[in-house]
Amino acid sequence: MTYILGPDGQPVSSQQEVSVPSAELRGASLPANPSIADAYGALDPGLRGGWTYADGLGRGGLRPGRYGVNRDAERYKCRSMYRLNPLFWGAVQIAVSFLVGDTFSYGEVYDKAARVALEDFWQANNLGTLISERWMPEYFLDGEQATVWPTGESDPGADAPARVAFLDLDAGVRVEGDTALGTVAADMVSALHLRQGMRERSWQRGEFTWTAQDALHNDPRGFPLASGAADAAMAYIALANNRLNIHEIQQRIVGVYTAMLNPEEPDGGDAKWRAKGGAFRNIPPKGAVVPLITRPGYTDAKGNRYDGVTEKLEFPRPASGASDAKEDMRVFLRIVGLCLGGLPEHWLGEGGSVNRATASEMSTPAVTLGLRRQATLRSYLDRTMRTELRRRYGPERKYRVPYSKVSKDGLSRSTGYRTVTADLLEFPWNLPRLDDDSLDTLLRVVTTMADRGWISDQTAAGRLGADVPSEIELMAAAGRSFGQARGALASPPEERPPG
Repeated sequence: MTYILGPDGQPVSSQQEVSVPSAELRGASLPANPSIADAYGALDPGLRGGWTYADGLGRGGLRPGRYGVNRDAERYKCRSMYRLNPLFWGAVQIAVSFLVGDTFSYGEVYDKAARVALEDFWQANNLGTLISERWMPEYFLDGEQATVWPTGESDPGADAPARVAFLDLDAGVRVEGDTALGTVAADMVSALHLRQGMRERSWQRGEFTWTAQDALHNDPRGFPLASGAADAAMAYIALANNRLNIHEIQQRIVGVYTAMLNPEEPDGGDAKWRAKGGAFRNIPPKGAVVPLITRPGYTDAKGNRYDGVTEKLEFPRPASGASDAKEDMRVFLRIVGLCLGGLPEHWLGEGGSVNRATASEMSTPAVTLGLRRQATLRSYLDRTMRTELRRRYGPERKYRVPYSKVSKDGLSRSTGYRTVTADLLEFPWNLPRLDDDSLDTLLRVVTTMADRGWISDQTAAGRLGADVPSEIELMAAAGRSFGQARGALASPPEERPPG
């Protein structure tokens, strides 16, 4: 009798079967979290925490959440998957970097008091890092954001900037809204309440800013931007784990041994079959051979005899449809990108059939939706600074701002000045420029406009990414004028010998 030897040189047997943990990616399912189970409770699935009237009148007959999914469950899902699912985490990080990048800053503010308040507030709250590392990721995961100011004895007064805080919406934040105050959630919310044990803290209008995504049907509350992407990211990891499982089984079943039974033996060959099969009946972690039984010389009831079957050893390969899930996984990858802002699949590590001609076209939805979300961020930042100005200097303080006056013939422009309250101030936030124009296209546009005299050197350089004020100063220090090419520099006069 022949035995199949294992990697250690000994016959492979069932005694070598051991339990080895399988490789598995996290994030294919929700963790066993009581709060998630409660949010997905069977008593009222998909209803609690959704749509409700914003006026707080509690109109009977319509339960809260009548028209929405469970808001709490969606938030739990996004927060959990952000920590567990590598695809979801990476996609959210890419989307945030796309919108904020490393260039987020602010420009020059004309009014001195507003400029000082902005500089102080930026430094006191580390606003650049706060927006990119907390506000934007949390807005993607929660769809809501509550920024609150210190009140009472904690208020630093007009001589110092305030240090703001973000409320954790999972900590039991209650929102009061009234449609008489506005038609969007940012204006509609009149008060925020946070339950802390037996005590409840409250912030009234002027002491907080509120932002909500997808606040439709007079709902002052929002839903996570990344909610749709979480399900697709979970399905992607589940499919990847299935593929890992198939490969693990494939590497353990290295061959199929077809053993022959001799029907002329007294027991029909069963004893020798058991001896052969017992050597590799189970699948040890480092590989084995699966025995199959054949019975040559078998005669059926009709007298037909079957001969010519011999023992053989084969190395199978599973069908490609069982192990190759590439196309299915790309579908889930596209859904993740779509739900997180139109991110094309090659941004998420899948090249696919993308080439230079199609890559720029695929980025158009991401650019368009990115501009919209940058507008949401600018609106939040403006409202935040207006709240800080009203806190420091009072609601009646006026600020001087410039504006452009165009002549009647439209050929000239002059600068005028006016005074406005903080509610009408807009701030020059610098965010990454989002466009899908290639450098070649941009160069052609700028060159054509410059050749026809439709654009100044300063504007053209700014379109191409130059910091014009800094370049003017640097060139002046080197004795050059802005827009003067190096070839146009005058050569120094040639020295002649005396006489």
